[in-house]
Amino acid sequence: MEKDKISEKDQSEYTWAKKFIAENELIFQNYLLQSFLLKKENYSLLNQSIRYPTSDANKALDRAFQEHFAELRLISQLSNELRRHAIRYDQKINLYRNRQPLILDQPINEEETPSPSLVDIIKNGDTSPLDQALKNSLDLEAHIEDPALYQAILSLTPRQKHILTASYLLNMSDTEIAAKDGVSQQSISKTRNKALEILKQKLMAEEGEHG
Repeated sequence: MEKDKISEKDQSEYTWAKKFIAENELIFQNYLLQSFLLKKENYSLLNQSIRYPTSDANKALDRAFQEHFAELRLISQLSNELRRHAIRYDQKINLYRNRQPLILDQPINEEETPSPSLVDIIKNGDTSPLDQALKNSLDLEAHIEDPALYQAILSLTPRQKHILTASYLLNMSDTEIAAKDGVSQQSISKTRNKALEILKQKLMAEEGEHG
């Protein structure tokens, strides 16, 4: 969320962290570190660990970084799963259309007069029966192959799955989802982040059991 991001004013307050980053500029050009430090609480943890390098401060910083890394990995995994499904979807559509060229101009229902053909439907911008069946499959878990991620998604509420589906399957922004659902953007962002946190914790627990 925007309010959790570190501002220039906040950075000026964390002089120890700011100095450390300036002295290690090349290291902090890393995207993972930069995204980690966008959160105010993480910037504060870095400042604390440098100013007061106790074991507890270092452990708190390390724990926060591990959780941040796990969240980025989850989003990447979720996106890759859905991207693979989208590729297979296109392949199925192309295979279907290549196998059906001879029947495209035949009436769909011979008992109706006149009966539109599949060519008519395509020209009118309508979807074919296969297109419609595949597009109606909007259950998020139906697109996931990884067993651990699949089980984690099943634990989400319908609302949480709806928002993740809109965000990662339909590529809608929080603002677009909010406008469609008639709620605030902050509400969508909060629910999405909560869902990702649940998935992250379950996957980390799963790894711990088999690690």
